[in-house]
Amino acid sequence: MALLLIALLLVIIPILTYYASRALFYQNANNKALGKRPPTIPYLVPGIFHTFSLAYEGPQKCFATLINKFGQHAPFTVKSGLLSFVVLQDPKHIETVAQASKQQSPHALYIRMYAEALGYPKAALDLYAIEGVGGKEKEAFQYAHTTLSQKYLTGASLASISDVYVSMLSRSLNDKMFQIGSWTQIEDFWSFFQQVITRCTMETLFGSAISKQYRGLIKDYWMFDDAIESFMPGMPRLFTSASYQGPRDRLHEGIEKWLKTNHSGSEFAKIADEDPIWDEHKGLKFIQERDDVFAKIEGKDWKTRTAEVLSVMRCSNSTLVPSTFWMIVETLRKPHLAKYLTTEISQYHSPKAATYDVNSFVNKPIFQSIHTEIGRLRMATYMIRNNTVDDIPLDEHWTLPKGTSAIAFSQDIATNTELWAKARPRTVERPLEEFWAERFLIPDKQLSKPQREKHNNFKVEAGKFSIDGLEALDLAIGDQQYSGLGREYIKAIQASTLAVLLSEFELQLCDPEATDAAMPTLGETAFGTVRSLDKIAVRIRKRRPDEE
Repeated sequence: MALLLIALLLVIIPILTYYASRALFYQNANNKALGKRPPTIPYLVPGIFHTFSLAYEGPQKCFATLINKFGQHAPFTVKSGLLSFVVLQDPKHIETVAQASKQQSPHALYIRMYAEALGYPKAALDLYAIEGVGGKEKEAFQYAHTTLSQKYLTGASLASISDVYVSMLSRSLNDKMFQIGSWTQIEDFWSFFQQVITRCTMETLFGSAISKQYRGLIKDYWMFDDAIESFMPGMPRLFTSASYQGPRDRLHEGIEKWLKTNHSGSEFAKIADEDPIWDEHKGLKFIQERDDVFAKIEGKDWKTRTAEVLSVMRCSNSTLVPSTFWMIVETLRKPHLAKYLTTEISQYHSPKAATYDVNSFVNKPIFQSIHTEIGRLRMATYMIRNNTVDDIPLDEHWTLPKGTSAIAFSQDIATNTELWAKARPRTVERPLEEFWAERFLIPDKQLSKPQREKHNNFKVEAGKFSIDGLEALDLAIGDQQYSGLGREYIKAIQASTLAVLLSEFELQLCDPEATDAAMPTLGETAFGTVRSLDKIAVRIRKRRPDEE
């Protein structure tokens, strides 16, 4: 009898709890009171709240499900034990939280990411928390993470880095024995692209010797990256797969061996003006000087320097590779766009020198619009801020309580037609769920909407690139999507990849209809790599020299 009663209670209590919390949620959501706290979405078990759902589905899927179901009632609260996450959708709320959190260390929330996922030693974490760091250490940290990116990954230096990458990519693709006049079919373009581009970016950053010294680098890197994809600062450890530890430890071992071989001693960095921008053993000047800074900070050992290298690898590849893949695929889906870009790129290509004026090409309005559209549609990122100080008034009705973490998702903003129509009506002339290369162009000619739609089906519309008036939608199109090495670096490598593939090769989708069917379903994952539903097949062949 007692067992039966316990069984009944185990069934009845969660049901009663769910309906009670559901009623309370809608009551609070619809309440017109001022300064109220975001309501907690319905749950089954008091104290546990949504922990089981987050653990079972994973944060990516769970948050997407909750947004699809309760998004119209945002802001709302998701809880895991004592932890509270407030999901924001209103751009004004997001901006208010972003501004209020500027006084906090931008790295403080990511300490667990540094310690667990990337493998920073505990002794080094004070440096990343900033608060407990002295003047010289703080200056060195900021110099390595901010100043060096501005020094090397912009302007003339970035142009030289692009040349290194172009040379690597062109040589790599030409070594694949693609033919002139006959097609080679690639059944899984993502796997092929991932391998080729990752190898080229790794060797551009760290020198070609790293691939020879560490044969499993690319395989281990993507095993690691896939395993930490669900990692979210502030979330309990149980929501992150422990499978990242094996590949991470192998990466640490391989990177440390490379560092000890090529970055040992006090004078390893060759960064004088007369030194080349890239060294096959030591890597870019950017990497050499960056590692040199950390090598000279007292108490920063090989393990810290190794974790820093892994951090750069992740900043470069986790965003760059998928975004560039989608840029190529979306271009190939529109043959008129591929033809147009091929012609545009040819103006900046010197076949004899085998170089491209990448800096000029990235400033073309159409490329800037494509880059921004890919970020909006095919990137899924988030902004998270931990409110540790005081309650933050979001507006007259809502308050973000102290001790909660505010979170917003880029694709939640990216596909909100009402927000985009209000900000700039032209942006919703094509559905936000589809790729539109010219979405961020202001047309040169004032055509009617039907004329523009007919025109855009066959020709690329000329215009001026602009995101003026779209500042409120920054989460979906802003620089936070490309943190780490910066937006300019990402754009340069994207443009370089597009230039080599379209100028030196011909690419076609093997089955455009199958590719259409394989396009990602929006809203199924809140953040992480956006993947196709099925393999995408392409065919490729070399262009004849007189066609380049």
